[in-house]
Amino acid sequence: MRPIELIVEGFTSFRARQTLSFVDLDLFAITGATGAGKTSLLDAITFALYDKVAQKPNASKELVSQGANLLRVELRFMMRQAEYRAIRTWRNRGKTDEKKFLLEKLVDGDWEPWHTQQKVEEIIGMDFETFTRVIVLPQGKFDEFLKGEASKRREILRQLAGFQIFEQMRKEASDRHIRYRAEREGLEKVLEGMQVPTELEIQSQQKLLRDCEREVPEYELKVKHNQELLANAERLFAQIQQYQQLTIQLESLQQDANQIQILETQLQRSLRAYAIMGTWQMLQSLRQRLEAATLEQSTTSQNLASAQSALAQQELIYEQFQASQSVVQNQITEQQKNLAIAASLDQQQQQSQKELQNAEQNLLERSQSHTKLNAAYQQAVKNLATLEQELQNITRQVQRSLDQDQFAQLQKLQQVTEPFRQWQICRANLIKQQQKVEQSQIEINQCHDQLLPLQSAIADQESQLANLGETLQNAEATNATVLQTSHVHALRAHLHDGDRCPVCEHNYNSQGLATLPNLELIDVQPLVKQKAQIESILTKSLQSRIKLETNLANSQSNLQAQTQEVAELSTQINELKKQIDRILEIDLEKDSETDWQDRDLISDRQSLETQVQAHQALTLKQKEIAIAHENAVQQLQIHQENLQLAQKELQKAEQERSLRQTNLVEISQQLQTITAGKSYADLQKELAAVQIEISDRAEAAQKSYQKAREQLIQAEAAAAKALESFTKTNAEYSQQDAHWQTELANLQMTELEFHASLVARSQMEQWQQQINQHQRQYQEITTRMQMYSEAIADQHTDLEAIADLQNQLQQSAQQLQQATETRASLKAWLEQAQQKRQESQELAERQNLLQTQEQTYHILTQDLRSDKFQEYILDSLQQELANRASELLQQLSDQRYILQIENADYWVADNWNGGEKRRVKTLSGGETFAASLSMALALSERLSMGIELGSLFLDEGFGTLDSETLESVTQILESLRQQDRLIGVITHIQSLADRLPTQIHVRKSINGSELVVL
Repeated sequence: MRPIELIVEGFTSFRARQTLSFVDLDLFAITGATGAGKTSLLDAITFALYDKVAQKPNASKELVSQGANLLRVELRFMMRQAEYRAIRTWRNRGKTDEKKFLLEKLVDGDWEPWHTQQKVEEIIGMDFETFTRVIVLPQGKFDEFLKGEASKRREILRQLAGFQIFEQMRKEASDRHIRYRAEREGLEKVLEGMQVPTELEIQSQQKLLRDCEREVPEYELKVKHNQELLANAERLFAQIQQYQQLTIQLESLQQDANQIQILETQLQRSLRAYAIMGTWQMLQSLRQRLEAATLEQSTTSQNLASAQSALAQQELIYEQFQASQSVVQNQITEQQKNLAIAASLDQQQQQSQKELQNAEQNLLERSQSHTKLNAAYQQAVKNLATLEQELQNITRQVQRSLDQDQFAQLQKLQQVTEPFRQWQICRANLIKQQQKVEQSQIEINQCHDQLLPLQSAIADQESQLANLGETLQNAEATNATVLQTSHVHALRAHLHDGDRCPVCEHNYNSQGLATLPNLELIDVQPLVKQKAQIESILTKSLQSRIKLETNLANSQSNLQAQTQEVAELSTQINELKKQIDRILEIDLEKDSETDWQDRDLISDRQSLETQVQAHQALTLKQKEIAIAHENAVQQLQIHQENLQLAQKELQKAEQERSLRQTNLVEISQQLQTITAGKSYADLQKELAAVQIEISDRAEAAQKSYQKAREQLIQAEAAAAKALESFTKTNAEYSQQDAHWQTELANLQMTELEFHASLVARSQMEQWQQQINQHQRQYQEITTRMQMYSEAIADQHTDLEAIADLQNQLQQSAQQLQQATETRASLKAWLEQAQQKRQESQELAERQNLLQTQEQTYHILTQDLRSDKFQEYILDSLQQELANRASELLQQLSDQRYILQIENADYWVADNWNGGEKRRVKTLSGGETFAASLSMALALSERLSMGIELGSLFLDEGFGTLDSETLESVTQILESLRQQDRLIGVITHIQSLADRLPTQIHVRKSINGSELVVL
């Protein structure tokens, strides 16, 4: 797996969106301050792929940046020549959280969602635990592994290879062994306490059941026969009562027959009246139309007379208007001549007014321009004076802003920044390690304090368990004696004198037999339960003791490692302090740490850098002001020339305005003479108004005359149409009235009788329903009476006979119920007996199975002990890793070194010195790094199971490197770079990072960590 691009947003310390491209990277360093988020980049890769991170909470809401509502990680990677993209997001939705995961594959240049059933583990070929062990190599762990003791080395290898599973398997096997043993012993007690019926008892109960099976069908037939007799008698009695009720109902219907006959007569008259209803409605419609036609004829005759009178009046008015039209036309011609002369003068006046307005506008513009240019000139004078003052001030500030001593002090502080930062980191780590040492000592003391009372409690519980086991064994022996005595009692109860005994096969004789003791069973369940409780408590106590002993050993091991780390950090702090003293030129024999420790060197350096930057800014500002001063002088000259030109233009504009004003006065006087004081526009409006008035009067007269003619034509047409409609309607009415009288005569009705016969449809329907209901009830009653008469025939019964039949049925039902209950009781007893025998057999089989499992897990527990199976596995793995690491070490060292295991210790053979062997503990820093890296790569290949490894990340663990070791480490990393792998090195050593081709610096900021590629 080779990463291509990583995008994080809202992930741990990376609040804002950060993008890291691996395309152009092969060997690079990941640097940054402690807590900036160097390791979080590796966590982001595992989170995108597996939704997990190592040694941190795996809940997404625990990984999101503080205060953020969105977490998003996107990883593009190559695997087996195919490119994939994994996108995992988490969003806060208030009360609920929303998690999404998208896996895509690049197919023909397009991203397509990949099969959800194919997990990331199947694509990469590794689960989360294997991936973190194979891709991320803890360099410091392997260095400790090579130089540690055999026991310490074995524990480290168990952690690196993930072999803690074998210890977990051993504990699980031990727990199952104890659990199966307790269950087996409990089943033994249950089997001993079960009372399983004998075969003789079962046979006796089966005989009784067969007798019941024979009697029950007889009782069932008797009950069924009595039920049929009772049902027939009850049905006959009900039929007799129904016949009597129907007779009464028939008499009531016969009394209502006359009223029904009257309703039938009324219904027939109404039906005949509704038959000619259509003719009546047509006649009524014609009557209404005739009345409307008569009224219309009278109205149109009156309208025709009015229209004839109006037309005569409009003809007289139109003739008078034509006579007065010629006089008015002569007056209009004279006014049009005067208007033409005034039009010419009016145009000249308008032209002069426009020219005067243009002259005044030009004068105004020249005046405004002169004012603006004068203001600009005055402002240029002020600006020049201001810039001259600013130039003098900035010159004085530049001269006193910085001196040479401050420059020298700044150079020293810049050199001491990196050592001082490392000194701060080491001192903070020293304080943390000292706190961890104190915490480990407290944990050791707590384990000792908890272990002593626990051991005492275990001894007491084992004693109680032994005593309880003895008591339980005695009670079980007593119960066995009681069961045997009970069996003897049962056998004697079934035997008679002279019978053959099934035990001794002699004839039974009750005389001379010994009296059996009367014993009672002891309830062993409380004892078994108490024993199980004590065993459970003892198991938990033993597990607690093992856990405490393990914690004690781990705490002691941690204390030793932490003490060594404190010593190493103290040495690093002293070296860094001396380096800082040399740079600052402080006397090493004096206690110099207090001098520069009390000061914030970084703050001092930043302060001096700020002063230098301020000096440079002042110098730049001085140049800018000087340039601005020169520009101001040039601008002042330009404004002065423009002002002089504007004054000349203003004088010309005033002369032009005076000339245009004189011409306008002369034209206005001529126009006043012609128009008698009126303007040309007013004269033109008066003439137009007169012409419009004459035209409107002529048009109105013409329209009135035309309208009167149209109204006369319309009135004549309406009168003719009304007369025609009246004649036609009157003829239709006469014909329809004759037809109506004929239909009334056929029905032998008058028109008044017709109206009296018309009733509502609902009333007719109600009459019809009453008639139909009477007929239906009569037919139904007579039919049912005929049916009951045939069914009863000559039969008879009463309530007394029915009561006798009910008593017989009750007696037979009680006999059937008693026999059925006896049969059910026998069946239940036999089923319970069979179930007990089956349960006894199943419990015995379960007991055998538990005993087999108990033995299996006991053997597995013994085989998985750390001094047997685990030792064998770890030794085999260690030898395999040493062989592969030796091959890798030869490649990294140009065939110089060979790694070997002899007498449980690691040695290195130096081929350049005749194969001389040295312990790994005696190797230099660079040689140790090569050996530990070879071991790390060997384990990575072993765990990857042949899967392509396109990238490796080396985590912290280089320590402090001198120049020679630094050069060796760099050469080794360069050799890994040539193996077509992506190599990332997480380090806090800046000198190592500077030697690598690329640095990815994780920088803290107020908006979260940021990635800077150097």
